[in-house]
Amino acid sequence: MNYSYYLGIDISKNHLDLSLIDSSNFRQDYHCLNTAEAVSETLLQISSTHNKLLLCAEFTGMYGFNLIQAALSLKLSLWMENPAQIKYSSGIQRGKNDPVDAWRIACYSLRFCDRAQLMRVQHETIEQLAYLDSERTLLVADRGKYKAQLSDQQGYMPAHIWQEKAHRLQQLIQSFEQHITAIEQRMLSLIDDDEMLARQMELLQSIPGVGPRLGCYMVIATQGFCRFKNAKAICCHAGIAPFAHHSGDNTHTRARVSHYADKRLKMLLHLAALSVIQHPGELKTYYQRKCEEGKSKMSVINAVRSKLVHRMFAVVMRGEKYVPDY
Repeated sequence: MNYSYYLGIDISKNHLDLSLIDSSNFRQDYHCLNTAEAVSETLLQISSTHNKLLLCAEFTGMYGFNLIQAALSLKLSLWMENPAQIKYSSGIQRGKNDPVDAWRIACYSLRFCDRAQLMRVQHETIEQLAYLDSERTLLVADRGKYKAQLSDQQGYMPAHIWQEKAHRLQQLIQSFEQHITAIEQRMLSLIDDDEMLARQMELLQSIPGVGPRLGCYMVIATQGFCRFKNAKAICCHAGIAPFAHHSGDNTHTRARVSHYADKRLKMLLHLAALSVIQHPGELKTYYQRKCEEGKSKMSVINAVRSKLVHRMFAVVMRGEKYVPDY
């Protein structure tokens, strides 16, 4: 689509700064509170007088919720871009404030509008699963913190003080476990109530090494396998796709994976790979053969992670359960 105006939006917790530009020297700045009513009113005011408008903002997690909802309800073209992509495409920056950041985002959208990936209405169940998974991750981290104190501090303080503290920690851990269990049951019930997601989870768990936790997060990360065109793109997103590092005559550097990745997905894939290579099957045979050939163990494990991703993508696209080829 050809756009005439470009609206860069800098998002903060309490307010939004907006900068409207076009291909000439036109520029107009706006400012509004980060509330549903204020954002909707501001976007309606701008869009009513400027046709063919492209909105561009950095993806900042939950603080962009009101903007996304307002843009979708007004049927405006909204592009939520990776902040690092905008930063490294803007050249050397001197100084920083919110109106200038909004202008830089607008300039980025003007220059790279052909790359725009517009927001679509999200699958309601997947959106709920994402919020629940985020909450579960937070509770698991807190539970681990108290479990560490329970196991590490015994014997390094008076016994009666330790017994009182251990009793309080055990109560906290039990409370966390109850909430975590409740969240997991809610997530499973949401999946069971959605025919598409229930079928995808059934297909994913037919693959050796893929359990409910990895399957659920894969569905969330890929938006029900609609976000990425192929398995290679998922591998790149998960940080398990190796990239070459060559310059001039230096062509002997090994390919390395990138740190720009979905670390949660990478961790779950790593655990799945460690599990599957310990049980008889194709991937264990593959792992042992490559190690015997002299390959690095971590390199082979990364290849196993990649194979799991390709299998998950394949079973969902084909709509058929995985059949091992022993």
